[in-house]
Amino acid sequence: MIRGFITKITGRSSRRQRLFLEIRPDGIAWATAGAETGFIECPSARREQELSSVVDQMGWAGARATLVLPLDQYQVFQLERPDGVDQSELGDALKWKLKDLLDYSPSEAVSDVFPFPEDASRGRGDLVNVVAARKSLVRDLVDLVSACDLELVSIDIAELALSHLVALLDENQRGAALVHMRGRYGQMVVGKGNTLYLSRRLDVSVDDLHDASQQENAVQSLALEMQRSLDYYESQLGQVPPTKIRFVTRDTSLPLSSMLGSYVASTVETLDWADLGHDDSIDKRCLSVWSARLGEADPKLASQKHQHINLYTDELRPVKEHLQAGTAAAALTLVLVGLVFAAGFVRYQNAELDNLLLQRQQQVDRLEQSVAQLTQEAQSRQPDPQVEAALDRVSETLVRRERLLAQVEGLMSEDTTGFAEPLSALARQVPGGLWLTRIRLNAQNGDVALDGQAQSGRLVPSYLEALGEEPAFQGKTFGAFRMDRSEQGNWIEFRVATDESTGEDS
Repeated sequence: MIRGFITKITGRSSRRQRLFLEIRPDGIAWATAGAETGFIECPSARREQELSSVVDQMGWAGARATLVLPLDQYQVFQLERPDGVDQSELGDALKWKLKDLLDYSPSEAVSDVFPFPEDASRGRGDLVNVVAARKSLVRDLVDLVSACDLELVSIDIAELALSHLVALLDENQRGAALVHMRGRYGQMVVGKGNTLYLSRRLDVSVDDLHDASQQENAVQSLALEMQRSLDYYESQLGQVPPTKIRFVTRDTSLPLSSMLGSYVASTVETLDWADLGHDDSIDKRCLSVWSARLGEADPKLASQKHQHINLYTDELRPVKEHLQAGTAAAALTLVLVGLVFAAGFVRYQNAELDNLLLQRQQQVDRLEQSVAQLTQEAQSRQPDPQVEAALDRVSETLVRRERLLAQVEGLMSEDTTGFAEPLSALARQVPGGLWLTRIRLNAQNGDVALDGQAQSGRLVPSYLEALGEEPAFQGKTFGAFRMDRSEQGNWIEFRVATDESTGEDS
């Protein structure tokens, strides 16, 4: 860490350096823009210590880093693109359609999209690839990079990273295929030009290929998965299969090319690094991060437009208070005004009820005095029917007064401060870029209705998720939800309510 500190103080060029990282269960793969690669073997518990040590040794403090997620840390789905949704909001809009496909709630996911090839849709509409990853996993990786004094700029996925290498291999723009054996599984990527068409996990481990008792079955299973991928590429995507499949594996002792050749229609070859202008010294565990850097470092690819994503969304980025100070101050002012108004209204109600109670008590006292005086006079004289009738009327009046007094006392016993906790919860969770323009709280049945505006549509679900964690809103379900873009197009206007009738204008 001392070296990293000195680097920042002396203003060296580390902040202009580019670093690509892949955090794996068995360690951390890294690559620089200059094609240097390395692998840090370490268990999960020692990731931060080991990566910090390498950052200090290499002088990477402050370097701009890209995370590449391996295949088992995310999922990709093809969905039809909805009309009228901006590109920047597609990820958040479509991830809610994945609720039946994910084994966790869409609210616990980060997502982004990249285009599906138009010539491969085969009449299925305007499709996009939706990438989803568990938010807690990604946040842990983001925290790790930040703790090691690196500046995270983007989060990519393995198949898009490998598609850069496939683009280099596809010199004739007719399609190329790459198989990367990663140890516990393999990954096959097929693309044409700078466009990814197909990525598939191959559930065959390198250990199975080495085990003499399982080798033949493992080779056949691997070849079958590869051939199925090519068949899908041809029949479902309508593309001509590539004539050659390049194979990359860390272990070169097995003649996999010849072992697979008799089972696969295309020619299987071990990747020749000399064709790419490199020697064979690159650690094959770093293939994904090495390929990710090609999109920026290779002149041939840097000038082309590629499919890309960035799962480093705003909800994962650290809050820069100096950029949000104006927004936060405005929101805080609105909340404080609302709280002052609510507190004043409650105090006014209490004062009015106190005055009413005092008046009723004085009336009751006077009536009791009158009754006592009349009773005394009645006892001192013979019963008079008129006096008895008057006494009955006074008694009835007293009963009515006492009944009214009981009702007033009942009003006084009601909780008149029940608005403070929900309003405080609403105030605490207002994010930057979102304003509440109207709040309705029903103390009798607990219904809630909120109207407001937001700079981005994804802020509203985030705000509702945060409210659900507040004690005052636990157990409440917002049954009514509406979001519209303002006529000027600058804001998202929204209305949410726990009951559809609560959200309607009165």
